[in-house]
Amino acid sequence: MKRISVTIASALVFCLSVGTGFAAGPSGGKGMGMGGMKSEMKQQMMESPHMKLAMAHKKNLQNFARALKTEVTNSGKVDKQFAEQAVEEMRHSLDRMKKHHDEQMKTMSEDMRQQMGEKMKMMEDRFATVQQHLEMLEKEVKAEMPDPKKVVSEANQILNQCDMMKMEGMKKKRK
Repeated sequence: MKRISVTIASALVFCLSVGTGFAAGPSGGKGMGMGGMKSEMKQQMMESPHMKLAMAHKKNLQNFARALKTEVTNSGKVDKQFAEQAVEEMRHSLDRMKKHHDEQMKTMSEDMRQQMGEKMKMMEDRFATVQQHLEMLEKEVKAEMPDPKKVVSEANQILNQCDMMKMEGMKKKRK
């Protein structure tokens, strides 16, 4: 319980410093740049409680994926109980992250939705890809003899997709 509290606290600090999550933009980087979005729109999105919660759940998802990957990599085997619990938490985090993301999208003005049309589509694609990899990971850890290489590979894919869910220009300076 203490670990989860620390993870949540860390995630909240992270979301306050990062803002919101998307992936690749006009800058040529991996993130989904904010392109022509007006400064006040960026600020409005950064301050959204739904985006802050979505980012906290994203960080939680990453923490559990990283913990599973590290445990399996270090031990060379899959501890089924550990893996199943980690994947259960990852599922919960992804579901909550998606819920808050969807709630944020509902609050956006028509103008903002038009400006972010392509970025919103890219974000939905990222969610779908993470969902697919999480389903494959769930299936693997529930197998009679889970393959450590497959578990690490799926955890890596989830981490990679989460890393691409960054929105350029949405970082706040830490106080």
